[in-house]
Amino acid sequence: MKQLKQVLILVIIFFSVNLIFAQEIIAEAGSYGIDNKNKIIVWHIKDLDSINAENKSISQVKFNTVLKFENVVKTLSYAEAYSVNNGRDYTLYITKLPVVQVTIVDSKINRNNKIPGYFCYYNAGEHIKSTMGVRHRGNLSLTFAKKSFDIEFWKDSITKQKKDLKFKGLRSDDDWILDGMFNEPLRLRSHISAKLWTKVHEPYYSKLEPKAKSGIDIAYVELFKNDEYYGLYQFSESIDRKQLQLKENEGKNIHGELFKANSYKGGPDFTKSPKYNNLFPHWNGWRIEYPFIDYKAEWKDLAKFQDLVVNGSEDLFKNTIENNVHIENVIDYYIFINVVRATDNLGKNYYLAKYNSGEPYFFVAWDLDGVMGIIQDGKQEKYRKDILGNGLFNRLLELNPNDYKTKVKSRWNALKTNEYSYKTLLAKVDKLYNKFTKNKIYEREQLVWQNKLNEVSNKEHYEYLKQWLEDRLNILDDYFNSL
Repeated sequence: MKQLKQVLILVIIFFSVNLIFAQEIIAEAGSYGIDNKNKIIVWHIKDLDSINAENKSISQVKFNTVLKFENVVKTLSYAEAYSVNNGRDYTLYITKLPVVQVTIVDSKINRNNKIPGYFCYYNAGEHIKSTMGVRHRGNLSLTFAKKSFDIEFWKDSITKQKKDLKFKGLRSDDDWILDGMFNEPLRLRSHISAKLWTKVHEPYYSKLEPKAKSGIDIAYVELFKNDEYYGLYQFSESIDRKQLQLKENEGKNIHGELFKANSYKGGPDFTKSPKYNNLFPHWNGWRIEYPFIDYKAEWKDLAKFQDLVVNGSEDLFKNTIENNVHIENVIDYYIFINVVRATDNLGKNYYLAKYNSGEPYFFVAWDLDGVMGIIQDGKQEKYRKDILGNGLFNRLLELNPNDYKTKVKSRWNALKTNEYSYKTLLAKVDKLYNKFTKNKIYEREQLVWQNKLNEVSNKEHYEYLKQWLEDRLNILDDYFNSL
């Protein structure tokens, strides 16, 4: 009996000491979001090691309210989900990713006009807050429950004067995109593809313009909308004159040009070449982005290029095509689109740009969501053998100006040993897939977003993607080396 009493006393002392030394952590403002509807808290901590070194045991965290851990925690981890409560039970997740919070009037937001809203960003102690203009973005994605957003930062909601903001690893600008990736079951295909394009292709004029990029930079964030957890998003730059460092016009003297492949009307896939009218910002499936002077477009050079591809004689095409479009860029884009099998990015969903007057046009990759074995609604499309093309790419292969096919083959064989090797691409997939799995990002994403794609497990989606990549690369190797 005496021994039992001694044991009980030791137990009481042990727990008392732990309670005395158990500590409260105060979360920094903006570093967390609390979803009262789904009972989810996501808290950004960049350096967990320092937190764990300073706190031998943790009993509670002070957010905008104090929440107690169900069990005293000795070591916080990105790979754990914690039960906490303040009279209501929540699941707490800790993330390395930036936390973004947007406040929007849901009844007013639409796809056409930006409405005022409020934006908050937190990453590694950097807390950025701003008024914004925001609208829904996309076409098919407008039908998804998880919306994507087009954001423009404003100095205030009255004047709506634009302002630039700089985010870690990204540029300083006023225009940004929050992409929900609802149609991508693993939330990684478009991210890998966008980074792949900027890895394999550099603007041909980069020595003249060191800041020029061949595409967009992107970063993952975790989003709260109106205090509700909305999951994993891509926070990305926009394609514009500044991104590409195109030469600005001088008055009415046109230098750099930028066109968006906006719709399937025959222009972006180089199958039609109708007459143009400079009074309109749209022509033949294109939309002019720069310049638009005195509410007038300048279609002359693009129409000339378009007509050469569609109607030009064989000799004229072979002799002048390289004056109209940068061939090394065409080759890189053609191979890239086929590697990721971007079926929606040959007659739409890309940009065509010109650095300066008298220079050739070049392709800019953009909006890469239906890639790597899925189509735009996220369904698996198991085609692996088809070779994608359009009017321009097909005619280049048919007429073979200046030994074009040999150049394509040579470029493929240079890229397939590194950037386009199965080992390299699978490593990119594995890095994100394992991170999202281990750190429970997939878990919390799927707590709030369920759709038909979730009927197949993450593991099955992953195994499908692995096999698709291997098969696709083998087929392309045979194709390019047969040219």
